[in-house]
Amino acid sequence: MDSISYIRKKKNDIRNVVIVYPFTYINTYYALPPIAAEYMQAGVTATGRKATLLDMRYETDIQAHLETADLVCLYGYFEDCSIFGKWHIHVIPEIMAQIPNSTPVVAGGTGFTDPDAIFQIYEKIDVIIRGNPDIPIMELLKQGSPENIKNLVYRRGDEIIYTERIIHDLPEDIYPRRDMRNPKYNYHAMGIKADLIRAAVGCNYRCAFCFEYGKNFDGRFLRWQGRSAGSLFDELKEIDAPIVGWVDDDMTTDMKMLEGLSDLLLRHKVRKLYMGTGRIDHVLKSSVETLKKMERAGFVALSFGVESLKSETLKFYGKGQTPEGIEKAMCMMQETNILLVCNFILGSPGETEKDMMDMLWFGRRWNADTLVTNRFRLQEGSPMKGLIYDPETNKIRPGMERIEGDELARIKRTIKFAQRTPLRILLTLLKLYRHEGMFIDPAYLFCSVLETVTKHTWLEKTKVFPALLRVMKRFLLFSFVRSAFRLVGIIVTPPLKGINRMFEFIDKRLGISTAILPGLFSYLDRKVFKKQKTMAQVAEKRTV
Repeated sequence: MDSISYIRKKKNDIRNVVIVYPFTYINTYYALPPIAAEYMQAGVTATGRKATLLDMRYETDIQAHLETADLVCLYGYFEDCSIFGKWHIHVIPEIMAQIPNSTPVVAGGTGFTDPDAIFQIYEKIDVIIRGNPDIPIMELLKQGSPENIKNLVYRRGDEIIYTERIIHDLPEDIYPRRDMRNPKYNYHAMGIKADLIRAAVGCNYRCAFCFEYGKNFDGRFLRWQGRSAGSLFDELKEIDAPIVGWVDDDMTTDMKMLEGLSDLLLRHKVRKLYMGTGRIDHVLKSSVETLKKMERAGFVALSFGVESLKSETLKFYGKGQTPEGIEKAMCMMQETNILLVCNFILGSPGETEKDMMDMLWFGRRWNADTLVTNRFRLQEGSPMKGLIYDPETNKIRPGMERIEGDELARIKRTIKFAQRTPLRILLTLLKLYRHEGMFIDPAYLFCSVLETVTKHTWLEKTKVFPALLRVMKRFLLFSFVRSAFRLVGIIVTPPLKGINRMFEFIDKRLGISTAILPGLFSYLDRKVFKKQKTMAQVAEKRTV
């Protein structure tokens, strides 16, 4: 039976919809809610139907749910980002085998981007949604047939039909309802309850290196569109997690909207901590006053794609920003206590080791709290690949030589870990104490980080160390402790900055941190972190 008659036959009988997030990898340090699947749940609920979402990171047996469902949906985007190569850790075949033959199946998201291949692999799948699921699933349930519904792929006999691909306006009132989540699902960041919000989709820029973000699900660039401050405020009021991450490709496109949202949050005393990723040049379209207002409203960390410090490399990327503009924006950020994360790309054509190491010194000069180092990557068939490699010989074009392999890995490791000196970590902690919107004691957050990174280690087995952290966290809940620590932080920051400047002046010449810290963290990665990640896959399932 083809998809048209299959869904239409079931239309009036579909009351109980089961949505499955099929990925099972558990990150040791954070587990974030599958909000793409929750958008599908919101769309189903808007039609008056029951929608149960099952997160396979926390489930072991869902057969009873599948057998009683009138419609099963498999949907979600791998939360650790597919560039890390773990999205294939899923239970899609196992789920498909348990779905009764009489139950229609809708799929989409990561792993379902090639409908022709998917329909060959999974005969039970009737419809595939391309892009955001909320509006297509609503229309499919209301109409009872995939015909003439945008953004769908379905079977008609032996034929596979692609409907028109369009970009729907983002709904203002359809978003994940947190009260529908299973309470056993532990969504957190370093042990602190965390949530996500989608304020916008797309990106108005065309950076040549980008083939993951700011694009539609068919690989084409997607123009930015966002929600209103009022819509976001309504959603944020329903979130009880103290930490909220923006999932937008570019959260800073509309700085006026962020200012308006900050006004609403401050006026209604909604207290949370927000973080997200944007473009550094958008700061220049704003003002220090707006940034300070965002700080008071709870924006605790902003991540910016600096990418390179060389004007010729930025032009090669088509980034649309200059070193002078970057430094001007960094200067504005220094007027706030918002944590500053700078993203760089390493290994571009013509880039030397010195060019890359300058990124470390840049981060220190501008008091960046974290430097994220990404390898320059090339996608097969991309325009960038054609610029660097001769398509006929597959050899690197003259002038496009670049550092790769083990040498690049060594430089990346040096920059990644040499920034994490004890003084820098302490200065970041003190910055949080000065943050005007910080309502959680930063030392409490630090204790939660220690609890998380010492799981499945000998420190946890001592029982004494975890108990000490628990006592410390209870002590830090008292407001007078926070006030006292904040005062101390304000007093000790200036002399500590002076000490750190002297250390970094000497360190740049002697190479203390660049020699010691990469080796230390590499050792921890081999001996501790990898073991933790392996243990987490077993431990989390055991607690369900």
